Amino acid sequence: MSDSTSLYVDGDSLLHRLDPRSKLALSLALFVPAYVFGRPEYIAIPLVVAFAGLLAGGGWRNLKRIWFILVALFVVGLVLWPNFVEPSGPTLVDAGPILLTLDQLLFALGRSLRIATFVVTGLAYISTTANEELVRGMRGLGIPYAFCFAVGTALRLFPTFLGAAGTVRQAQEARGLDLSASNPIERIRNFVPLLIPVFMTAFRNVETQSMALEARGFDTRRERTFYRESAFAVRDWAAVALAVAVVVGAVALSSTGVGTF
Repeated sequence: MSDSTSLYVDGDSLLHRLDPRSKLALSLALFVPAYVFGRPEYIAIPLVVAFAGLLAGGGWRNLKRIWFILVALFVVGLVLWPNFVEPSGPTLVDAGPILLTLDQLLFALGRSLRIATFVVTGLAYISTTANEELVRGMRGLGIPYAFCFAVGTALRLFPTFLGAAGTVRQAQEARGLDLSASNPIERIRNFVPLLIPVFMTAFRNVETQSMALEARGFDTRRERTFYRESAFAVRDWAAVALAVAVVVGAVALSSTGVGTF
Protein backbone atom coordinates (compact mmCIF):
# COMPACT_ATOMS: atom_id res chain seq x y z
CA MET A 1 0.00 0.00 0.00
CA SER A 2 1.19 3.54 -0.70
CA ASP A 3 0.71 6.43 1.68
CA SER A 4 1.99 9.90 2.39
CA THR A 5 4.95 8.57 4.37
CA SER A 6 6.26 6.37 1.56
CA LEU A 7 7.61 7.03 -1.92
CA TYR A 8 6.37 3.63 -3.08
CA VAL A 9 3.30 3.73 -5.30
CA ASP A 10 1.24 0.55 -5.17
CA GLY A 11 0.47 -0.85 -8.62
CA ASP A 12 0.60 -3.81 -10.96
CA SER A 13 2.69 -2.46 -13.82
CA LEU A 14 5.51 -4.43 -15.45
CA LEU A 15 8.04 -2.48 -13.40
CA HIS A 16 6.22 -3.40 -10.20
CA ARG A 17 6.36 -7.09 -11.11
CA LEU A 18 10.08 -7.12 -11.87
CA ASP A 19 12.54 -8.34 -9.28
CA PRO A 20 14.34 -5.49 -7.45
CA ARG A 21 17.67 -6.75 -8.80
CA SER A 22 16.53 -6.64 -12.41
CA LYS A 23 15.19 -3.14 -11.84
CA LEU A 24 18.62 -2.16 -10.54
CA ALA A 25 20.09 -3.50 -13.77
CA LEU A 26 17.64 -1.43 -15.82
CA SER A 27 18.47 1.64 -13.75
CA LEU A 28 22.15 1.05 -14.47
CA ALA A 29 21.27 0.82 -18.17
CA LEU A 30 20.02 4.41 -17.92
CA PHE A 31 22.77 5.69 -15.65
CA VAL A 32 25.64 4.51 -17.85
CA PRO A 33 24.55 6.14 -21.15
CA ALA A 34 23.75 9.36 -19.31
CA TYR A 35 27.25 9.29 -17.83
CA VAL A 36 29.40 8.20 -20.79
CA PHE A 37 27.76 10.45 -23.37
CA GLY A 38 28.31 14.19 -23.30
CA ARG A 39 26.09 15.62 -26.00
CA PRO A 40 22.58 16.54 -24.81
CA GLU A 41 20.76 14.83 -27.70
CA TYR A 42 22.21 11.48 -26.61
CA ILE A 43 21.61 12.03 -22.90
CA ALA A 44 18.02 13.02 -23.62
CA ILE A 45 17.27 9.44 -24.75
CA PRO A 46 17.74 7.78 -21.31
CA LEU A 47 15.98 10.75 -19.70
CA VAL A 48 12.89 10.23 -21.88
CA VAL A 49 12.95 6.49 -21.12
CA ALA A 50 13.25 7.24 -17.40
CA PHE A 51 10.28 9.61 -17.57
CA ALA A 52 8.26 6.98 -19.43
CA GLY A 53 9.09 4.39 -16.79
CA LEU A 54 8.20 6.80 -14.01
CA LEU A 55 4.80 7.58 -15.52
CA ALA A 56 4.12 3.91 -16.33
CA GLY A 57 4.85 3.01 -12.71
CA GLY A 58 2.51 5.67 -11.34
CA GLY A 59 5.29 7.88 -10.01
CA TRP A 60 3.75 11.17 -11.16
CA ARG A 61 2.72 11.83 -7.55
CA ASN A 62 6.32 11.68 -6.39
CA LEU A 63 7.53 13.81 -9.29
CA LYS A 64 5.11 16.56 -8.25
CA ARG A 65 6.60 16.43 -4.75
CA ILE A 66 10.17 17.11 -5.88
CA TRP A 67 9.75 18.95 -9.19
CA PHE A 68 11.14 22.16 -7.70
CA ILE A 69 14.33 20.37 -6.67
CA LEU A 70 14.72 18.90 -10.16
CA VAL A 71 14.14 22.26 -11.82
CA ALA A 72 16.55 23.99 -9.43
CA LEU A 73 19.30 21.47 -10.15
CA PHE A 74 18.73 21.82 -13.89
CA VAL A 75 18.82 25.63 -13.85
CA VAL A 76 21.85 25.84 -11.56
CA GLY A 77 23.67 23.42 -13.86
CA LEU A 78 22.89 25.56 -16.90
CA VAL A 79 24.29 28.61 -15.13
CA LEU A 80 27.43 27.07 -13.62
CA TRP A 81 28.66 24.46 -16.10
CA PRO A 82 29.62 26.90 -18.92
CA ASN A 83 32.33 28.23 -16.60
CA PHE A 84 34.09 24.84 -16.65
CA VAL A 85 34.72 24.62 -20.39
CA GLU A 86 36.75 26.80 -22.74
CA PRO A 87 34.67 29.00 -25.09
CA SER A 88 34.49 27.52 -28.59
CA GLY A 89 32.08 27.47 -31.48
CA PRO A 90 29.63 30.20 -32.50
CA THR A 91 29.09 32.95 -29.95
CA LEU A 92 25.57 33.18 -28.58
CA VAL A 93 25.98 35.89 -25.91
CA ASP A 94 28.73 38.49 -25.73
CA ALA A 95 27.89 41.12 -23.11
CA GLY A 96 31.13 42.35 -21.57
CA PRO A 97 32.29 39.82 -18.96
CA ILE A 98 29.49 37.42 -19.96
CA LEU A 99 30.45 35.21 -22.89
CA LEU A 100 28.46 32.15 -23.93
CA THR A 101 29.23 30.01 -26.94
CA LEU A 102 27.24 27.19 -28.50
CA ASP A 103 29.64 24.51 -27.27
CA GLN A 104 29.43 25.87 -23.72
CA LEU A 105 25.64 25.80 -23.86
CA LEU A 106 25.58 22.24 -25.20
CA PHE A 107 28.07 21.15 -22.54
CA ALA A 108 25.98 22.70 -19.75
CA LEU A 109 22.74 21.32 -21.17
CA GLY A 110 24.24 17.84 -21.32
CA ARG A 111 25.40 17.97 -17.70
CA SER A 112 22.02 19.25 -16.51
CA LEU A 113 20.21 16.53 -18.46
CA ARG A 114 22.56 13.98 -16.91
CA ILE A 115 21.62 15.03 -13.39
CA ALA A 116 17.94 15.01 -14.32
CA THR A 117 18.32 11.48 -15.70
CA PHE A 118 19.88 10.26 -12.46
CA VAL A 119 17.10 11.82 -10.37
CA VAL A 120 14.19 10.64 -12.53
CA THR A 121 15.61 7.12 -12.87
CA GLY A 122 16.07 6.81 -9.12
CA LEU A 123 12.58 8.18 -8.53
CA ALA A 124 11.11 5.65 -10.97
CA TYR A 125 12.90 2.84 -9.13
CA ILE A 126 11.75 3.75 -5.64
CA SER A 127 8.24 4.53 -6.89
CA THR A 128 7.86 0.93 -8.09
CA THR A 129 9.89 -0.82 -5.37
CA ALA A 130 8.85 -1.03 -1.74
CA ASN A 131 11.53 -0.44 0.89
CA GLU A 132 11.41 -4.06 1.99
CA GLU A 133 11.88 -5.25 -1.62
CA LEU A 134 14.76 -2.82 -2.10
CA VAL A 135 16.58 -4.09 0.98
CA ARG A 136 15.94 -7.69 0.00
CA GLY A 137 17.20 -7.09 -3.52
CA MET A 138 20.38 -5.38 -2.36
CA ARG A 139 21.07 -8.21 0.09
CA GLY A 140 20.54 -10.64 -2.79
CA LEU A 141 23.44 -8.92 -4.53
CA GLY A 142 25.67 -9.51 -1.51
CA ILE A 143 25.64 -5.91 -0.23
CA PRO A 144 26.16 -5.73 3.58
CA TYR A 145 22.91 -5.50 5.50
CA ALA A 146 24.03 -2.38 7.41
CA PHE A 147 24.29 -0.45 4.15
CA CYS A 148 20.98 -1.87 2.88
CA PHE A 149 19.25 -0.87 6.09
CA ALA A 150 20.70 2.66 5.92
CA VAL A 151 19.44 3.13 2.34
CA GLY A 152 15.98 1.80 3.18
CA THR A 153 15.75 4.01 6.27
CA ALA A 154 16.85 7.11 4.36
CA LEU A 155 14.18 6.53 1.72
CA ARG A 156 11.56 6.06 4.44
CA LEU A 157 12.57 9.29 6.19
CA PHE A 158 12.56 11.44 3.05
CA PRO A 159 8.73 11.73 2.82
CA THR A 160 8.66 12.40 6.56
CA PHE A 161 11.16 15.20 6.02
CA LEU A 162 8.97 16.71 3.29
CA GLY A 163 5.92 16.47 5.55
CA ALA A 164 7.79 18.22 8.37
CA ALA A 165 8.85 20.97 5.96
CA GLY A 166 5.20 21.52 4.98
CA THR A 167 4.11 21.65 8.62
CA VAL A 168 6.83 24.18 9.50
CA ARG A 169 5.93 26.29 6.49
CA GLN A 170 2.27 26.46 7.51
CA ALA A 171 3.23 27.33 11.08
CA GLN A 172 5.53 30.15 9.96
CA GLU A 173 2.94 31.53 7.56
CA ALA A 174 0.42 31.54 10.42
CA ARG A 175 2.91 33.71 12.34
CA GLY A 176 3.07 36.25 9.50
CA LEU A 177 5.87 34.95 7.27
CA ASP A 178 5.19 35.98 3.65
CA LEU A 179 6.34 33.38 1.13
CA SER A 180 4.37 34.76 -1.81
CA ALA A 181 6.73 37.58 -2.81
CA SER A 182 6.95 38.12 -6.57
CA ASN A 183 10.67 38.90 -6.41
CA PRO A 184 12.59 35.57 -6.61
CA ILE A 185 15.44 36.90 -4.46
CA GLU A 186 13.02 38.11 -1.80
CA ARG A 187 11.18 34.79 -1.87
CA ILE A 188 14.41 32.84 -1.36
CA ARG A 189 15.34 35.14 1.55
CA ASN A 190 11.95 34.52 3.15
CA PHE A 191 12.52 30.77 3.05
CA VAL A 192 15.62 31.07 5.28
CA PRO A 193 13.57 31.08 8.57
CA LEU A 194 12.26 27.65 7.58
CA LEU A 195 15.66 25.99 7.49
CA ILE A 196 16.45 25.77 11.21
CA PRO A 197 13.11 24.31 12.40
CA VAL A 198 13.00 21.88 9.44
CA PHE A 199 16.48 20.54 10.12
CA MET A 200 15.92 20.42 13.87
CA THR A 201 12.75 18.39 13.27
CA ALA A 202 14.69 16.02 11.01
CA PHE A 203 17.46 15.58 13.60
CA ARG A 204 14.87 14.92 16.31
CA ASN A 205 13.20 12.24 14.19
CA VAL A 206 16.54 10.55 13.49
CA GLU A 207 17.48 10.58 17.17
CA THR A 208 14.08 9.18 18.17
CA GLN A 209 14.38 6.36 15.66
CA SER A 210 17.93 5.50 16.71
CA MET A 211 16.86 5.26 20.37
CA ALA A 212 13.91 3.07 19.38
CA LEU A 213 16.22 0.72 17.49
CA GLU A 214 18.65 0.53 20.40
CA ALA A 215 15.81 -0.17 22.84
CA ARG A 216 14.79 -3.15 20.69
CA GLY A 217 18.32 -4.52 20.57
CA PHE A 218 18.73 -3.94 16.85
CA ASP A 219 22.07 -5.15 15.52
CA THR A 220 23.03 -4.73 11.84
CA ARG A 221 25.87 -7.25 12.17
CA ARG A 222 23.50 -10.20 12.36
CA GLU A 223 22.35 -11.97 9.23
CA ARG A 224 18.72 -11.25 8.40
CA THR A 225 16.07 -13.48 6.89
CA PHE A 226 13.15 -12.26 4.83
CA TYR A 227 9.56 -13.39 4.90
CA ARG A 228 9.30 -13.28 1.13
CA GLU A 229 12.00 -14.74 -1.10
CA SER A 230 11.78 -14.05 -4.83
CA ALA A 231 13.40 -15.92 -7.70
CA PHE A 232 14.27 -14.57 -11.12
CA ALA A 233 11.53 -15.05 -13.69
CA VAL A 234 11.92 -15.02 -17.46
CA ARG A 235 11.02 -11.34 -17.59
CA ASP A 236 13.78 -10.58 -15.07
CA TRP A 237 16.42 -12.37 -17.13
CA ALA A 238 15.16 -10.52 -20.22
CA ALA A 239 15.46 -7.20 -18.39
CA VAL A 240 19.01 -8.01 -17.29
CA ALA A 241 19.97 -9.05 -20.83
CA LEU A 242 18.56 -5.79 -22.19
CA ALA A 243 20.43 -3.79 -19.54
CA VAL A 244 23.73 -5.52 -20.36
CA ALA A 245 23.24 -4.88 -24.08
CA VAL A 246 22.51 -1.19 -23.49
CA VAL A 247 25.49 -0.71 -21.17
CA VAL A 248 27.92 -2.47 -23.50
CA GLY A 249 26.56 -0.61 -26.53
CA ALA A 250 26.76 2.78 -24.82
CA VAL A 251 30.33 2.23 -23.63
CA ALA A 252 31.40 0.96 -27.06
CA LEU A 253 29.86 3.93 -28.87
CA SER A 254 31.29 6.50 -26.48
CA SER A 255 34.77 4.94 -26.76
CA THR A 256 34.68 5.64 -30.50
CA GLY A 257 33.73 9.28 -29.90
CA VAL A 258 30.01 9.00 -30.63
CA GLY A 259 27.94 11.31 -28.47
CA THR A 260 30.96 13.03 -26.91
CA PHE A 261 32.54 16.43 -27.43
